Amino acid sequence: MVNTDAERHKAQGNRLFSEHRYEDAIKEYSTAIIKDSTERIYYTNRALCYSKLEKYDHVINDSRKAIELDKSTVKAYYLLGQALIEKRQHTEALAKLKIAYELASSQRVKYVNDILQALLVARKRKWDDAEVVRLERESELLRYVKQLVEKERQEWKAEANGDEETLDEIDYNTNERLSAIQAVFEHSKENLMRREIPDAYLDKISFNIMHDPVFTPDGITYERQSLVDHFQHNGHFDPITHKPCTEKDLIPNLSLREAIEDFLKENGWAADY
Repeated sequence: MVNTDAERHKAQGNRLFSEHRYEDAIKEYSTAIIKDSTERIYYTNRALCYSKLEKYDHVINDSRKAIELDKSTVKAYYLLGQALIEKRQHTEALAKLKIAYELASSQRVKYVNDILQALLVARKRKWDDAEVVRLERESELLRYVKQLVEKERQEWKAEANGDEETLDEIDYNTNERLSAIQAVFEHSKENLMRREIPDAYLDKISFNIMHDPVFTPDGITYERQSLVDHFQHNGHFDPITHKPCTEKDLIPNLSLREAIEDFLKENGWAADY
């Protein structure tokens, strides 16, 4: 049974939200929750306000509560995933956003492309954090190896007993070793900069890396949402062959999807392509 008093406060909250009065809207949604704590939309609406105010811990709490009440609510998973990105909890963010995408696709939610974008951001942020750690470790390793070489230089010089020719030879050989070590590390960085995405991983409509690749009956692979958008705006036909094609004709390209997932794990920069 609808709680009309709670609904009145929700409506007031919606009006305040449209006026960008987020703090006031939060008060109205909170009152609605007090009146009826079983309605998940009060929590997701309040979570959206908290998101606008960048109060991500509150977004997480309200989104989780909404999911407890209704596990099919796309909005809650989407808001939760976005908040988890900001809290740098990227693994869970990816998991929640994947659920949001699957639900959005099945429910034909209009903002499914926004969810796809959030998924790419989560992947990129996760890779960026891992890259910072890797670079720090690499720098530490380079410093450590150079220190070992310098230590050897000093030990060899001590054994040279002041012989100038020997000292010059030690310096020459040591400097050559240091240059070679530096070159190895620089070469590693250059290889990392040679970033290319296989053409097969790119959608033929948006040219973005695909998240949910599907076959058309003609065997051509596209991003599912790109095709859905194409069907809505242009008609039910394959964009390349122009042969008849509808959403029910699409077949998931699971092997390609798995390959892209593996690629992004090692090349998170590609999510920002």
